[in-house]
Amino acid sequence: MKYSRWKWPFGGVWLGLIFALSFLAWAFRATTQVERPGTPVSVRGKVLSLKNSELMVAGPSGEVKVSLADKTVIRGEVAIKLSEIAPGMYLGTTATKQADGSFLASEVHVFSEDQRGTGEGHRPLGSAPQSGATMTNANVERVEDVLVREVKGRLLKLKYKGGEVNVLVPPDIPVVKRVRGDRSLLKPGAEVSVTATAGTDGATTAAQITVRAPAR
Repeated sequence: MKYSRWKWPFGGVWLGLIFALSFLAWAFRATTQVERPGTPVSVRGKVLSLKNSELMVAGPSGEVKVSLADKTVIRGEVAIKLSEIAPGMYLGTTATKQADGSFLASEVHVFSEDQRGTGEGHRPLGSAPQSGATMTNANVERVEDVLVREVKGRLLKLKYKGGEVNVLVPPDIPVVKRVRGDRSLLKPGAEVSVTATAGTDGATTAAQITVRAPAR
């Protein structure tokens, strides 16, 4: 006697549906999962409002709520003259490599003294690694006034752990210095960069806030 094997009607369809539902459930959990406590969070955008200790920032992906704590450090950027850059300063510069091996700066920001050592080194620009631009955070060892193609600039010898580079700073690029400030700098419309951490309750608490200098 032959026995016929019983088959679940529309078996392939049901299995496919079950798989799809399982995948959607996993995707929902993945997209709604909050950051782990202590995870570093970077936020960049414009201030919408500051109410008590709640800062609202309009970022590229929407509005972000950031809590301020008693230990939150707030810094502002003030424009300085190129001639004010001197040996001993610790600064960061975005630049591109030239044919002679030096680098041409497109932006310079002098760190406040309590930031000395921040991100020290020479590397491709993180926000645009394919552009060929670099970011160098280093100490100024030497400053020379030079004339290149009839343009007077300053040649900086920057030294960091593991190396050094020469950076030519033309006179028409933004040069700013970071200084310690307070919450009065957090005005609506101000552009800010926030370094924060995620808490156990999912809230984001700012460790440092830099208020960017207005574009020239």
